[in-house]
Amino acid sequence: MPSRELDRETAAQRERTDLAWQRSGFSFLAMAGVVLGVAAHRDAPWLLGVSAALFAVAGAVWRHGRSAYERAEVWAQPRELARMTAVAALVAVVAVVAVVTLD
Repeated sequence: MPSRELDRETAAQRERTDLAWQRSGFSFLAMAGVVLGVAAHRDAPWLLGVSAALFAVAGAVWRHGRSAYERAEVWAQPRELARMTAVAALVAVVAVVAVVTLD
């Protein structure tokens, strides 16, 4: 009986991990859409590259989440989280630069 309970907990952990990575991927996708809209409305073609990079990051985050879900074990992912945090901070810096230069 305890092994079935452990299997349920492991399955729940995998599901929560997958959902967290999906949310993160969707957030980068949303940021890419916002940047694309700003590029179109403010006539800032340099933001198209930023938007394309964010679309790529969203895809990579989603793909990583899927691969993590398909593995049998659940593990801590500090490097991946650090990379995602760095990208989010870089996006914030680009947003500040865009606001200052486009206004």
